[in-house]
Amino acid sequence: MSASKYPAADERHERAGRHASSPPLRAESGSVVLVQEKVLAEISHELGNFFHKLYYWSEYLKDAPARESSDSTAAEMLERTIKNLEDFLKVSLGYFNPTKLVPVAMSVPDVVEGMLFQVRAHVNGTPVAVSHEGDWNGADLLVDPGQVSIAFEVAVRHLAKQMGADSQLRVEFGRSTRRDCAGLEIAFELVNPSEASPLFRTAEAGVEWAVAQRIIALHGGELVEDGGDREAKRLRIFLPLQPLPEV
Repeated sequence: MSASKYPAADERHERAGRHASSPPLRAESGSVVLVQEKVLAEISHELGNFFHKLYYWSEYLKDAPARESSDSTAAEMLERTIKNLEDFLKVSLGYFNPTKLVPVAMSVPDVVEGMLFQVRAHVNGTPVAVSHEGDWNGADLLVDPGQVSIAFEVAVRHLAKQMGADSQLRVEFGRSTRRDCAGLEIAFELVNPSEASPLFRTAEAGVEWAVAQRIIALHGGELVEDGGDREAKRLRIFLPLQPLPEV
């Protein structure tokens, strides 16, 4: 998760001091347990697969005849399995470690540009139609730029894995309301998606999605994927606007 156009942590700390008010940075309690049970099951299943592969290739290297080409392939597969396991453990730790936010006030156009930066980095030539609704003059979001960038990237890559030669992506930015809270809603619609490759149907993808959902929830928002159909895949991100100071 490398693509980011947001300020570094030290700059965010300087800017954070200028904003005293903040919305509650917590998720609703209704969905946390259900998501956790699913993610824990995926982590447990995937770890079992990894250790099975490690055992298989280790035993193969120990017992296989001394053929250079065969041993070279087995050693490469063992090395790849270890690297994939390391990457998976990093993602899993990102789910279990408490996320500490360093929120700063950012204008809606700046947040929108950050999302479009992620889109441009991952669409791989897929046509993108972008539309904006609403007047955002003076509207700010209280976000941790680094953490939000991670969530944005996961969301875009989630769609990018289903982009095919005939796919088109629509991105709409507009005002919305959740639980009587006004905010920015980013709506994605991937038209004519291709079926995701089995290589992408891994527990790691599920854990990354859970991490992204938690990051957005800690900002008081939502990251959800609509049911959709074969003709289109849809997901939405909602982030609450910073409350206006009382006069």
